[in-house]
Amino acid sequence: MSGLPNDFDLSAAWFRRAQSDLKAFMEAFAVRLEGAVPARVRVERQKDSLFSKTRHVTSIHVEAHNHVYELTLQGGRLSAQRSKVVHGVSLMTERMEVPQWLDALREDIQTLAEQAGSAQDVLHDFLMS
Repeated sequence: MSGLPNDFDLSAAWFRRAQSDLKAFMEAFAVRLEGAVPARVRVERQKDSLFSKTRHVTSIHVEAHNHVYELTLQGGRLSAQRSKVVHGVSLMTERMEVPQWLDALREDIQTLAEQAGSAQDVLHDFLMS
């Protein structure tokens, strides 16, 4: 038997690395969203094992404009969905590919930023008049 890893060993190593990268991505993304829009983000974390002190992000929920975005890491896979919400009632939920989900979230957060800027301008003009 040679000392070189076989295809199974390489595949298993790649899978372990991909899993840890997804956990790192979710943690970094959650921290960034919590800092950017803290009142609109809810992050769920779970212990790595029963007696573990470390935790990892399992899902991220973002309320943006008329949508609620959810990104979930389960079983080493990312899943993304967006729900259309009107007056607190979810009307429709759609599953999305992660890149499209990220684009849609970015657009809704941009809309929120523009609305906040407009509201700040109106308040400033009112206070200065």
